Amino acid sequence: MSDIDGIIEKCIDDIWKNYDKDNSGFLDKGETREFVRNTLTEMGENGEFSETDFDACFKEFDKDGNGTISKDEMKIFIKKVAGL
Repeated sequence: MSDIDGIIEKCIDDIWKNYDKDNSGFLDKGETREFVRNTLTEMGENGEFSETDFDACFKEFDKDGNGTISKDEMKIFIKKVAGL
């Protein structure tokens, strides 16, 4: 595993500790919405977004279309956003 993969996996573990409220091992739509809102706020944005924008974002995360985000799906999304 490369250093960047280790860093991404640590970040994902932290995301799950903070947002996987039901300890299912996945982020459902509500948990993902909270993660996106808080991340935007931390980046200096107002944390507001339309439901349409969120649905499009969620579909980008949810590669298998099962309505939840797995750690592997999150890793793919982070790498895509980071250009890796």
